[in-house]
Amino acid sequence: MIRQLILELIEKGEPQAAKGLAIAYLKHEDDPEVANSLAKIHHDDKEFDKALAVLNNIKDPSPQIKVNRAKCLYYLRRAPEAEKIIKSLPKQVREDPMTQIDLSLYTTAQGKFDESVRILKPLADKIPQASFNYGWFLMEEDFYKGYEYVRTGANLRVWGHEWLLKLKYNIGEESRWNGETVDTIAYYLEGGMGDEMIFIRYANHFKKYCNTLKIFATPKTKSLFEACGYENVYLTEDIVRTKWNKFVPAMSAPYLLKLDHPCEGVEFPYLKMKAKPVPEMNEVAKGRKKICVRWKGNPEFEHDQFRSIPVEEILKLDKYGQLFSLQMEECDLPKNAPVWDITHLINDWTDTYNIFEESDLIITSCTATAHLAGAMGKRVIVMPPLVAYITWASDKYEWYGDNVTVIKQSQYNKWDDAIKVLHEVLEREIS
Repeated sequence: MIRQLILELIEKGEPQAAKGLAIAYLKHEDDPEVANSLAKIHHDDKEFDKALAVLNNIKDPSPQIKVNRAKCLYYLRRAPEAEKIIKSLPKQVREDPMTQIDLSLYTTAQGKFDESVRILKPLADKIPQASFNYGWFLMEEDFYKGYEYVRTGANLRVWGHEWLLKLKYNIGEESRWNGETVDTIAYYLEGGMGDEMIFIRYANHFKKYCNTLKIFATPKTKSLFEACGYENVYLTEDIVRTKWNKFVPAMSAPYLLKLDHPCEGVEFPYLKMKAKPVPEMNEVAKGRKKICVRWKGNPEFEHDQFRSIPVEEILKLDKYGQLFSLQMEECDLPKNAPVWDITHLINDWTDTYNIFEESDLIITSCTATAHLAGAMGKRVIVMPPLVAYITWASDKYEWYGDNVTVIKQSQYNKWDDAIKVLHEVLEREIS
């Protein structure tokens, strides 16, 4: 009875109601199906350690259970173990295309990029998931061709929000701009706030194809873009309340424009406004260099654990100047840490802009702060993880100017080498 109720709740889209029942039920019963379902709920809730514990308690696990174990291990930064599990599976399971795509994810996480390409290449023209992942590697050689593959992610709900436009507003590909000249183009900013700051750079490219360009942004970035001189900026939901002829999904703009370089036709800085002074920073710094730091990304992002820098290493940077924390989320700072929290000064991105303008240097992991600093021309050091986001992944195609230095993690789960390079850069620039 309880077993059936658990499975029915899951089937009806009520996983949280099923969760508690499943936990209690499995204390008394050995039921692989319920256990696997509970593990999936934990996984979707980003409780990867709990999901793994449930899967590890299943007696005589099936190959699919082992595949799911590997997925949890990956998110727990244990990719070598995940790779080992996949390679130990029976040949028929191991060579399944979707399992191969999982394997490529685990090898990529460890920096085994050549092996990942070898896995993905024969699948890239057959399976969208492989196409999307392969595009990131191909972009190193050919920006446009790589972007063509990456754009398949739009249909996978991992690149942009075209799927959301279709789901919420019934705006489909028939309304997408395809090179024609029209009266009004809707430039729809997608992704997270960092993505909005990246892809706003291409808005002006479309003015030659229309009489009026309308930009659609989220509330937190709208005021920033307006302050930086962008006109006709609306909220994203207003795309169904205002007239336009064709829309451009912003994260696909380089592909739709057939660009060969991410900075083609872009004038830097493309986010520029009259900043207001931040007296508190000068009062605290007392003449020392003012260095803003952010060492963790947004915890709502499923790969956040890969882009977090050890806070103890960040605090050692206080010898180069006064550190100011931009960490809006709950911090793991020790008592009396040598860093001044200025998040109380931040209500929107224009406040962050003012802080950056007052700063001498920004040091950040791969977060929206990196893109704001890069776009406004401020000196910023970005420290992305081993598997970097598209803007930091290539050594050939740089997305920003000389004001940005990228110091990538070079070892899986270790920041030692990157931190050493960071100190070398700071010694040259500040000491």
